[in-house]
Amino acid sequence: MRHDIRRQAHRFTYYAAVRPLFAAALVSGAALLIAGCSAGGQGSSTTSGTTGTASAKPPASAGPSSSPTAVSVPAPPAPSASGKLRVRLREAFPVQSSAFMTAIATEAPDGSVFAAFTSQQSGTPSAPAGAAVYVVDGDGPVQVAEHPPVPVTALAADATYLYVGGGNKIVEYARATGSIARTLSLSLPVRLMAASDGRLWAVLGSLTGAGQVVEVTPGSSSVKTVGTDTANVLNIAAGPLGLYYVESGGATIVRVNPNGTHLEAATNQTVNQQLSGPAAVQAISVLGSQVFVIHNAGQGLDSSSQTYDATTLSGPQANPAPGIAGSNHAVDTLAGPMDASAPDGSACSGKGCVGRYNVTTGAVADAVTYPTSTHLSPLLGPYPAVIVFPKSGRVYLDRIG
Repeated sequence: MRHDIRRQAHRFTYYAAVRPLFAAALVSGAALLIAGCSAGGQGSSTTSGTTGTASAKPPASAGPSSSPTAVSVPAPPAPSASGKLRVRLREAFPVQSSAFMTAIATEAPDGSVFAAFTSQQSGTPSAPAGAAVYVVDGDGPVQVAEHPPVPVTALAADATYLYVGGGNKIVEYARATGSIARTLSLSLPVRLMAASDGRLWAVLGSLTGAGQVVEVTPGSSSVKTVGTDTANVLNIAAGPLGLYYVESGGATIVRVNPNGTHLEAATNQTVNQQLSGPAAVQAISVLGSQVFVIHNAGQGLDSSSQTYDATTLSGPQANPAPGIAGSNHAVDTLAGPMDASAPDGSACSGKGCVGRYNVTTGAVADAVTYPTSTHLSPLLGPYPAVIVFPKSGRVYLDRIG
């Protein structure tokens, strides 16, 4: 098991490291290197130890790039299908941990993890414009991918693009070059994003006010409104059949199909609005042929999980898994469903943990555990990874396998 924490001085340029053509270009002229160093914009007040050389890459273009192609980066080690899980790789971010620190993170299908950080204590988490978006490719080190010109409230990625949502814009970066492929202007601020199977969806607007669901066709400027019922939607789940979410009040589960049409069905759950609130039921993830949903009750003091058929939305299926808030947030991985549970969850006897998740019973097994003083980000997949915030020291990424 690797526990080496690479120091900032040992980092090298993300795009130069994985794109040899740009590495050659950087070596060939000092002027180009200087231009790359300054392309990132302002740094984040939540980071420490960053230097200009950490983001030396070709300057981001404000105009469309030419025919971006899928990037090819080494994948992380595949997780084991059975047995005790362990930390396969640990990489530290140049970010000092604190009790209020939050990660805005996503994982691409190839396992590359992108993350920005903020210590904002209220409202939708947002890193300031110019803050670093970091990347960990495969088993490589932490590197700076971008310094977006917009606040960072949501990230998504596929094999070709990194999507940065903030304010009333989505910035689409070509992963192969780091240049801006296009910037999309929207009618409302971006709050959530998810990408799957050649589609990008975004939830716009405030949590409690009017909002929209928009579908973006990657590689084009096409933005289509496909929903307006996003009040109190805290989580969205994307899969091959489309985007899933639960409407305010918890009575209706929705799938937005790739063609923009809707399939809606009753959740068949009873929600105590006074006790649990209108955001009690949320769609978390797509686990194979099932949509995984949680129902937080008792003002967050209790929860249960249910699954619905991803094709028909029938359910809940006969598998209510009990738990308490902080658990039951499973995601699909190459080794099957896994869950990251907070220390106040019941999964690992008062410790934070990441383990294999039994959808039927809610049990977490073969887990990697963390001290009660740490807090964990939501689990990322398909290569299971979690961002860890220790009581002191630097924030780090653990790849689990």
